[in-house]
Amino acid sequence: MNNVSEVITTLIHYNVVMRDSLEYCLKKDTYDTRAFQEKKRSVLVEIEQNTPLKSILDHSGENGEKLRKVIKDFYDNVYGDESTILKLADDGLRVDHAQHLAIYEGALTVHNNVEAMIIGIVRDAENKKIDVEEASKVNKAENRLYCGVAFMTLVNDLAKLFGDYNQARREAKGAESPSSRFIGSDIGRIIGFINGVKANSHLTDETYKTMEDKVVDLCEMMTGRRDLPKGKNFGEVIKDVQTTIGNFVREAEPSFRERYIPLINELIAQAKADNNVIKSQGQAKPAEEKKKEDGGIKLDPVTGLPKA
Repeated sequence: MNNVSEVITTLIHYNVVMRDSLEYCLKKDTYDTRAFQEKKRSVLVEIEQNTPLKSILDHSGENGEKLRKVIKDFYDNVYGDESTILKLADDGLRVDHAQHLAIYEGALTVHNNVEAMIIGIVRDAENKKIDVEEASKVNKAENRLYCGVAFMTLVNDLAKLFGDYNQARREAKGAESPSSRFIGSDIGRIIGFINGVKANSHLTDETYKTMEDKVVDLCEMMTGRRDLPKGKNFGEVIKDVQTTIGNFVREAEPSFRERYIPLINELIAQAKADNNVIKSQGQAKPAEEKKKEDGGIKLDPVTGLPKA
């Protein structure tokens, strides 16, 4: 594994943490507390230690500082010890499902930005004839699963909010009310998150596009920009969209893990090998010497991105 593939793999792993954070937008009887602790540790470690992500942020000026703040805010709001969203208790992890928007705000924003970094690194590597094919394939598989999970959680919340909105209007005899306006604002934010996932996706296959189109159509129906299909009500349309997303995720998940686990194991093996070399020599080899040995590349001190 060359240095560029290592960089891409660490960024993919970080995006897995962001994607898996969406688990807390799904209502479950129990949540794995050890998985929670690992995600909690991972959110900050990548921007506090000497990692590719930290280097990229350090060399990205104002945009880097903005994303760093988003990550820290996400940690404080969702994983921090003072968080009211996720809280460890004697009976396990407790999740406040009234605060999903804060999870989306952080996890989706960070994932979309890190994905943009990965795409840029892959494009640069390909232009320089550096082999990152396997890491790129894993990233596409991760992005595929991410889009499915994001749409799954967002549509579930959208359906609930839409029902709450209609109930509030009925209680107000068809008129807008403070309650319906508040719910309508949350619906607008959910649709905004959906549009963000769509805009940042680089998937073009028919199976994905069919799912994406159904999600977008549902948003337009709920906002009055598209009529319901003839002979169908909202309940039937929502169920069809959720079924489509569920089928997509069930296909995408094993495909992703089949590629991801070997790549992560290769990264771990590479890290152990590098560490053994350092121990045997008593110090790390100069970056340029290591670069010549393994055919990899190092981070550009100006941009924070890998260079040949």
